[in-house]
Amino acid sequence: MSAKKAFTTAALLAFALMAARVSASDLWIHVKVHDAKEDSHVTVNLPLSMIEKTASLIPSEARNSGKIRINDKDMDVAELRKLWDDVKNRPDATYVTVDEKDSKVRIAKRGDYLHIIAQDRKGHNENVEMKIPLEVVSALLSGKGDEMNVGAAVQALARRGEGELVTVTGDDETVRIWVDSASETR
Repeated sequence: MSAKKAFTTAALLAFALMAARVSASDLWIHVKVHDAKEDSHVTVNLPLSMIEKTASLIPSEARNSGKIRINDKDMDVAELRKLWDDVKNRPDATYVTVDEKDSKVRIAKRGDYLHIIAQDRKGHNENVEMKIPLEVVSALLSGKGDEMNVGAAVQALARRGEGELVTVTGDDETVRIWVDSASETR
């Protein structure tokens, strides 16, 4: 093999490796919503780096509200941190199941993910499936006081790489949220 051919091959290999690194670090979050009833489509494509940089623009009352509503019960961030500290190091299990006439909710830890599955059977069928990497939950709860650390959660999501996060299917709508290296939805 000639020196020129070897150099060209090495340059192409180096370019391919750099391109792979760029695509891994330049991830996009996609949100795609289809409402059949209204015949509307909404698509949002944002680079994770933009979300991380704009996280500080979230109004302080939203960042510092210190509460999350779960099944009509408010939980403050301190309670969530205690619960999470206990759950994150335990083996895989289903931790919460609420099965009522009109709905069912299940929260489980499976592998490296927190799975949240909710089914609404009241008048229409709607299914929500969330698959959140454990390190993203830990990063979100790493804020001080009653504040959630959205920036750290976005960084953890970027380190995690591509994957499906949320899928909602219903009689009249579908919602999908995922992360990949493409700037446009597929």
